[in-house]
Amino acid sequence: MRCSCKAGEDAERLQRISGLNAEERKIKLADIEIASRPATVEMVKSCELFLKEPFGFLTLWGGPGNAKTMALQAVVNDLLNCRRSAVYVTAFDLISFIRSAFDGQRNVMNDNAYERLLRFERVDVLAIDEFDKLRVTDWVMEQLTDLIDRRYRGGISGLSGTLIAMNSDPKEQNEWIASRLFDGRNRVIHNTDSDIRSKLER
Repeated sequence: MRCSCKAGEDAERLQRISGLNAEERKIKLADIEIASRPATVEMVKSCELFLKEPFGFLTLWGGPGNAKTMALQAVVNDLLNCRRSAVYVTAFDLISFIRSAFDGQRNVMNDNAYERLLRFERVDVLAIDEFDKLRVTDWVMEQLTDLIDRRYRGGISGLSGTLIAMNSDPKEQNEWIASRLFDGRNRVIHNTDSDIRSKLER
């Protein structure tokens, strides 16, 4: 087992690679606008439940601008503040990290990048944003299915939690991935509220 000081170092290292800037690190679930936004209320509640038991999969989907990204970032922030290992990353950056570890023949080329990939697989909670904004080649799908399978097995064993946000219906994902997201032990939340960005003020 990691001693408390080493666990703290792990949390700080993961925070540095979490993909969150200084302003995003301040985001909390309470910052999400929920007035007259019932679907957003349900989304925030599902995130609060996830924080109490951060295991399995929680998938958030719906149109742009209804705070899905903020929800993922807020959950990761809450966990990091409690010294839990958690990482926020976009699907594009995640795949870029994976690519940087391998050469054209799929041999491990960069040990540091490969170790980062393993951290994504082993981290307590992984939040993947913009999951459906990838050009999905056979190679990308191979990497995603491997990652999702590892996270899925860890989730149903109570060892890890994964949050995913996307604009499109998760049922449109590869059948193999969709089956795991819609496992009855996991949650899928559809946020039907409208884009709120145009109403925001400085």
